[in-house]
Amino acid sequence: MPYAIRPDDESVEAALRRIAREEAEAALGAVRGEGDLAPRVHEMRKSVKKLRALLRLVRPVFRDAGAENAVLREAGRKLSGLRDSAVQVQTLGRLSEGMDPSRRATLLAPFEEAALHHDARADEAALPAFAESMAALRDRSEGWRLRKDGWAALEPGLAATWDAARDAMKTARRRPEPDRLHDWRKRAKDHWYQARLLQPIWPALMKPHVAAADELGELLGQVNDLAVLRERLEAAPLSEAARSEARDLADLRHADLLAQALPLGRRLFAGPSEALTTRWGAWWKLRGEG
Repeated sequence: MPYAIRPDDESVEAALRRIAREEAEAALGAVRGEGDLAPRVHEMRKSVKKLRALLRLVRPVFRDAGAENAVLREAGRKLSGLRDSAVQVQTLGRLSEGMDPSRRATLLAPFEEAALHHDARADEAALPAFAESMAALRDRSEGWRLRKDGWAALEPGLAATWDAARDAMKTARRRPEPDRLHDWRKRAKDHWYQARLLQPIWPALMKPHVAAADELGELLGQVNDLAVLRERLEAAPLSEAARSEARDLADLRHADLLAQALPLGRRLFAGPSEALTTRWGAWWKLRGEG
């Protein structure tokens, strides 16, 4: 089923339970799947992020949102090792595409070696606890209760996420340091997920907004991957010439990504949350008409 609050959901509370159940079951399906672990872990992590964004949307009217979010944060944290190892190779591979083949091979070698020898047993060992957490959350979700319904259940969380994303963007623009950019990315992704949840209120107009939020999240995700890679470069067994060349490439790519992300973010998060919630709230009330 689509990750969205549908017009045929009986209530926001019913939609909350349905989506939580579907995402928890999708994560459990990835745990039980066969084949390469990396894409399965990717799907598990996606379900965790979608569940956390869902909880943030209703947090002001859901008493247990904080506790459930803490469970999901810990579950996702234990699955990060395999992804980090693979992403470093992918990031450096894209960054070095125009290099001399022999120099490129020398640069990639220690990162490919680390990914090859990543201890997948640790990731496998984390799966039973992860599955237990997801199954328990799925079961608890059947009893989740909201203090409000309709747009009143959605507006406060949507506004809080929007304001947090705008504040994080302003902070990152003033001082574009890795931690600040990473925080902006997290808040922008929260808004992207929440916009996806609300897309059925007017699909034709919501689609470009969702696409812009997705693009921003991807750009900032690449910025974050570069920051992690630059840290790893300093510890990698490379010649100083290779390390310096990789740093220069990373700096150029970082500047290019920010040149795209900053204006996109300013357009996407233009205006206060009241403007957004008033407009989307009107669409909510009219959804399903004509």
